[in-house]
Amino acid sequence: MNCKEFESHIPDFIDKKLDFKTMEEFREHYESCSECREELSIQFLVSVGVQHLDSDDDNFDLSSELKKRLASNDKKLERHKIYKESQRYAITLGCILLGLLLIWHLG
Repeated sequence: MNCKEFESHIPDFIDKKLDFKTMEEFREHYESCSECREELSIQFLVSVGVQHLDSDDDNFDLSSELKKRLASNDKKLERHKIYKESQRYAITLGCILLGLLLIWHLG
């Protein structure tokens, strides 16, 4: 993902609408590009900060909130990777068992 693509995905990140593949690329680019980290911080500050202007919570910390959002996405990505890996193992095991069943039945 390049910087232009990253910036185009910031609204979806803020609205929690990134798919897993895009979220992974977004996170990788975030880690490698200080300019995009800054841009995300600014857009997050404006978007989420405006939403909290009407709230009674005077102790709202936007920096902390962004870190929580990134950590939450990291956990979702990790769970998704585990799910996909488990799915691959289940399919492989199913194919092996089906093959053994066919060999047993035809043999």
